[in-house]
Amino acid sequence: MLRTVIAGLAARPLRLLLSAVAIAVGVAFVAGSLVLSDAVGVGLRQAIAFETRGVDASIDGTRGAELDDEVLSKARQVPGVAAAEGRTTVSAPLLDAAGRPKDAAATGLAADEQLRPFDLADGRFPSSANEIAMEQDTAADYALGNPVTVLDQDGNQHTFTLVGTFTRPSDAGIGAGDLVLLPEALGKLSQETAFGEIVVRAAPGIGQQQLVTDLARAVGGRGISVVTGQEAAAQMLRETPSDSAGLTKFFTAFAVLAMIVAAMVIANSFTILVAQRTRELALLRCIGAGRPQVFSGLLAEAVAVGAVASAVGLLGGLGVAAALQAIAIGDVHVPLTARTVVASLAIGVLVTMLAAAIPAWSATRAAPVEALRTPVEGKSARAGRPRAAVTIALLATGFGTAALALGSEVETGVVLSIVAMTALLGAALAAGPLVVGPVARVAGAFCAPILGQPARLAALNADRNPKRTAASAAALTIGLAVVSLVTTVTAGVEAGRDRGIDQQLGADFTVTSVVATKPLPAALADTLAAVPGVADAALRQSFSGDLGTFGGYGMTAVRGDAVGSLLRPVVLSGRLDWLGPGELAVSKQLAEETGLAVGDTVQAGPRNRPVPLRVVAVYDGVRAAGADTGLAMIDLGQQSAIAMGEGGYDDSVLVKLAADADHDQVRRALENALSGAPLAQLRSIDELKDELSAPLRSTLDLLWALTALAVLIAFAGIANTLSLSVLERTRESALLRALGLTRGGLSAALAAESVFVALLGAACGLFVGIGSAWLIAQVASTDAEPVLFALPWGRLGVLLGAAVLAAPLAAVIPARRAARGSVTAGIAQS
Repeated sequence: MLRTVIAGLAARPLRLLLSAVAIAVGVAFVAGSLVLSDAVGVGLRQAIAFETRGVDASIDGTRGAELDDEVLSKARQVPGVAAAEGRTTVSAPLLDAAGRPKDAAATGLAADEQLRPFDLADGRFPSSANEIAMEQDTAADYALGNPVTVLDQDGNQHTFTLVGTFTRPSDAGIGAGDLVLLPEALGKLSQETAFGEIVVRAAPGIGQQQLVTDLARAVGGRGISVVTGQEAAAQMLRETPSDSAGLTKFFTAFAVLAMIVAAMVIANSFTILVAQRTRELALLRCIGAGRPQVFSGLLAEAVAVGAVASAVGLLGGLGVAAALQAIAIGDVHVPLTARTVVASLAIGVLVTMLAAAIPAWSATRAAPVEALRTPVEGKSARAGRPRAAVTIALLATGFGTAALALGSEVETGVVLSIVAMTALLGAALAAGPLVVGPVARVAGAFCAPILGQPARLAALNADRNPKRTAASAAALTIGLAVVSLVTTVTAGVEAGRDRGIDQQLGADFTVTSVVATKPLPAALADTLAAVPGVADAALRQSFSGDLGTFGGYGMTAVRGDAVGSLLRPVVLSGRLDWLGPGELAVSKQLAEETGLAVGDTVQAGPRNRPVPLRVVAVYDGVRAAGADTGLAMIDLGQQSAIAMGEGGYDDSVLVKLAADADHDQVRRALENALSGAPLAQLRSIDELKDELSAPLRSTLDLLWALTALAVLIAFAGIANTLSLSVLERTRESALLRALGLTRGGLSAALAAESVFVALLGAACGLFVGIGSAWLIAQVASTDAEPVLFALPWGRLGVLLGAAVLAAPLAAVIPARRAARGSVTAGIAQS
């Protein structure tokens, strides 16, 4: 039997090729997700290794202890210390070409080269106080030798000459800042005198543990801890979340999708292959092969195909993981572990075996004599009543669950929506064979005036075996259902966020400090209010407020009459058209945590001078940058009475323009007014919306790239089905050629059949995806964070257009094979 399997593989390499392609692409997803998962850890460890390289001991301050020059000097005097450096990173905004500040951070250049957590890329490191080096990506808009303007903590400008660029791992933001200066230059940018950490390198022959013991004896105590470099790295690894972890989960989800699609393609391919080999298998039964032998022989073929394709997919997964890291992260790591190799090959082979098991089992059911008499061509597989019953049951489940979701809370409703989508997707797949005939006939009639007889032939061929046709379309249905769902929901979230900002924020501009810990000038709101064309400008401060027995919470203070005009959070109960002295508005979250409700009174502030605040509203707050309403709001005049510590800082100024003001003209006037506040960053509401939507668009672009591979598998399945059906219909095609159908007509018939299959899959996928997106929009939307049902016509049109245009391409090879076949040889085939 083994020789029979080997001979069968050698005789049918082309028939198995496209099945192998589907397996390889699916395994590439799986291998890529595993490699990407390992790469996350490798990137994080590499970043930590850069931060701790050369470090034999780390000195850290806890419980308020400061690491100053005195501690550093003592560390350097400890026997066995080869070098000790203080590390600190400060905010150092850069001025761009337009003179506007943008976020950046600076760190001091260590005198000891072995304790520098970065590598020189070009030029050199600073050697004088007026020179600067920049991280390579940050320096993309600058040239070596050019001046670079940096702002200090007070907004004063300092000009440096760019003398070099450096590189460092980007994962999790570990390592130095974007800028590197000499320590004396760094001191001009910040009044901070303490170090964040002191790192120590041991002299040759001194062990880390011995060094730590000696350092602890010299500088330890009083809240200062000393650990080995290895312990510092391990602690950093535990405490640092990776920026790449979400990408790994995202990619893993699509790996599952790809394998499901690939499994459907494989099952359909093996079903056709088994049908074509009915006589061959029957002959094996006649000469003594038992059913288990036939079954195991077919599975052995599947294992062989799956093993080879999985090996190819494993190599492809390395490339996919590298490409995605290059696009989304920057640093590329392609670790190949034994787990990745074993899991990828095992999953690929197992999925192939399971997909081929049902066709292989079906091949053993027919009696040998009956199978020998069964004609190979034209065997139809019609859908019966059980399938109709399953379709109705799934539809009922989907619509029933959707109805429950509409009447549930947001969290429960989202879960029920996913269940409803799954049921509706199952119903669409189950109903495929039931609707293939009507859809094909309608499509054939519609295309007949254009393509003529080939369109009618395509409709008849698609309707000949509705189960097979539906199975070919099913893979495309799944892929387009997922991508249309996420695309539509993302568009709805973006549109809802824009509407929420418009409804809850009455301002046209926000002004924030580019250095988060530094306040804006106290009189800035009045300065901006005096600009021609400005209707109102109000200060909004964030601070930690004392709510008495309830504890301290992050709060917002704003001018009372600005509430309801410039700042309009969604009111859940009470009223919030303005805030007066003695009034408190609490967020939904704070109300749930404390039990506070409208009408309650809170004794806020210190116990010896309590300030009674009456709750007048419960709201669901604004979360836009520069306009966050925090967990509670009070009138600006009462902030000092209940603030904990030194109170707060000027967080932002909300600016509203007059109705007849020229937006661009007033913006220029505002920028002139802000010239005296160099740390102030002016942003329009449109810019704020774009900033909030950028992560959504990046995620959506990545999703489209991933889904494109899954859809590629689906079209490989369509091409596979057509290729195998061409072999199955060899005699029929030859007879049509003999009756006068041209080669072009036969090719057109196959291309039209491919388009019909693609349209069926795309229509079902878009129906399920868009319907599910509507349900999620209804369930997940709240007054504070609306989710709109906004159809992204452009992207959906691209999806449908790509499916229709790609379908004829999938039919190119099968059409050429069918058209080049010999008429006499085809008719004579038995």
